[in-house]
Amino acid sequence: MKKNEYEILEILNSLGSRKLDLKILFSFYSLDYSFEIRNIIAEKIGMHEEKGFIFLKKMINRFGLKPELINAMKLTNFKEARDFLIKNIYQNNKLNIHVIKALEPWGGDLEVKLIREIFAVNETEFSIAGLNILHFKAYKLSDEILLSLINEIQTVRNFIIKYKIITILKRRGSQKVCRFLHDFALNEEFEIAKYAIVSLGSIWNENSFEQLSNLEKEISNTSLLTCVHNQKLISSQFK
Repeated sequence: MKKNEYEILEILNSLGSRKLDLKILFSFYSLDYSFEIRNIIAEKIGMHEEKGFIFLKKMINRFGLKPELINAMKLTNFKEARDFLIKNIYQNNKLNIHVIKALEPWGGDLEVKLIREIFAVNETEFSIAGLNILHFKAYKLSDEILLSLINEIQTVRNFIIKYKIITILKRRGSQKVCRFLHDFALNEEFEIAKYAIVSLGSIWNENSFEQLSNLEKEISNTSLLTCVHNQKLISSQFK
């Protein structure tokens, strides 16, 4: 007799961090259940790593590329799961956003060409997913390529996108990167400007100190100017 959602949820919640037999989890999965229940089941399967990948692949072959099954692939932390996702990144000649999000932890392994294609999609969700991938890829890229990728983002840069851009760049210290952060500090809304200033202060080199000195002359907002003074003081100790 098929269990109802409440019964399945009780069983799954009682497990805690323990793993339930894959065949039992597989038997629980049904498209008749809500996304929430299907997602919990898929995640429990993904936690079985390599064996979980084998079951998830079977489920995708049977039920199709459902978002919860795609998402569970990344939980396997299995190289073949990454390769499977890459092979299925296009659906009907369009990038599949669920696959892209599932590939985020493997961002360092993905090609720059793919990141460019993601940023070329004029949708905020794609831009954010692309930046999450770039976060893992950035350490392998030159400043020139990194900045060129960021400049290819097609969507309107909302708060989250700007914040993620700064988070990626604040680990670098070149003149170009520091100038980019300077421009954010000078031209963006208060919270983003403040984050850019603090990020410059955390770089601790001649380039960041120079841009903080420039901002000291250019910023009129009293609170931001105080932030510049404080970060410049901190940076001067590490010059």
